[in-house]
Amino acid sequence: MTLEDVAAPRLLIYGIGNVGRQDDGVGIRVVERLQAAGVRDGVTLESSYQLSPEDALTVSLHDAVIFVDATVEPGTPEPYALQAVAPAPSAEFTTHALSMGSVLALCQRLYGGSPAACVMAIPGYAFDVNADLSDRAMSHLERAAADLLLIAGRSRLERRM
Repeated sequence: MTLEDVAAPRLLIYGIGNVGRQDDGVGIRVVERLQAAGVRDGVTLESSYQLSPEDALTVSLHDAVIFVDATVEPGTPEPYALQAVAPAPSAEFTTHALSMGSVLALCQRLYGGSPAACVMAIPGYAFDVNADLSDRAMSHLERAAADLLLIAGRSRLERRM
């Protein structure tokens, strides 16, 4: 899977994580970087600590979604891995935090379909209580944001030229 596979007219880039736990916040930091750079019309930028049932409506309004999140999965390539996400209904103990697949399944059930989806899994290395990303995660953030800007549009500076 490549980013071009999910470059759609109505694209949602959704950062997930906790910015108070170092690298766990890398998904949100990527979205902040994109917000500062500016993206084309049709691209929506969202972020949250975790996914909830309410996110199904937002996700359903798009042709494609890229979830951006930290991972501790051994062997994840640097600077990130892209993996398709499919609707996957599951029985959750709580309805306050859902998996990406569960949100897509809710889209299907409530709104009649779900967008193409993938996760941009960015390796994380430090998860202590601290707002600063590790140097390695910061490097991955820079690359991820640059690659996402290629499909999400150009920066405000480039538009002025």
